Amino acid sequence: MRRLVQHTAVGVGFTAVVVSVAVAGLGSPAAQTAAVAVPVTVVSASVNPGTPTAEDIEAERVAREAEQSRIQARAKLVAAATQAAQRAAALEEQSRSISEQRTKVKAAAKAKAAAAKKEAAAAKARADAAQAAADAAIAARGYEDGVTEPREMARQILKNKFGYGDDQYSCFNNIIIRESNWNVSATNPSSGAYGIPQALPGSKMASVAEDWRTNPATQITWAVQYMNSRYGSPCEAWSFKDSHGWY
Repeated sequence: MRRLVQHTAVGVGFTAVVVSVAVAGLGSPAAQTAAVAVPVTVVSASVNPGTPTAEDIEAERVAREAEQSRIQARAKLVAAATQAAQRAAALEEQSRSISEQRTKVKAAAKAKAAAAKKEAAAAKARADAAQAAADAAIAARGYEDGVTEPREMARQILKNKFGYGDDQYSCFNNIIIRESNWNVSATNPSSGAYGIPQALPGSKMASVAEDWRTNPATQITWAVQYMNSRYGSPCEAWSFKDSHGWY
């Protein structure tokens, strides 16, 4: 607007100068003899500087587009940075969660292994105790559960209670076959000797157990004790009986 006023003033000034020259000319002698000049309207040829040109408009458009592009690029960079930060935070949280889960799994596995080890130790202790009880029971009675046949019972009693092998069992068997043929209730009609070892009287076997009349194990145990105390062993008892006919 200021430029427009300036250019207008310049134009007015120029017109005034022209008009002044023309007036001055009219007062001169030459003007008195010359024909009267026709007034000419002078138009200023200057271009209004306040009006933007096509180049200005294009340059302004390019500048606006460039600025818009820069704004959009900055926005994209900010969004990418924000997304990257969020992703990094999510990955860090996921890593921490995985680490915590791994720690929990390891702790659970360790606890489970410890519990299994403890249970295995307890199971072994129970098994050992049960075996010890079974061994003690076998050592006490001399034979395993379920054994009812007198010969097998005698073999186990000689081994488990007295530590004898098959040689002593063979000698013991030689005596018993001749005494009672393994009959738990065999009775000598003349002497009253009773049972597998033909104890005389049979009540002697009560020193082992009260069931001496019917239990072959009680009778066998008493017979081995008798042979050991009187002769030293079943084989020495058999040697005596073989030469004397009795023991």
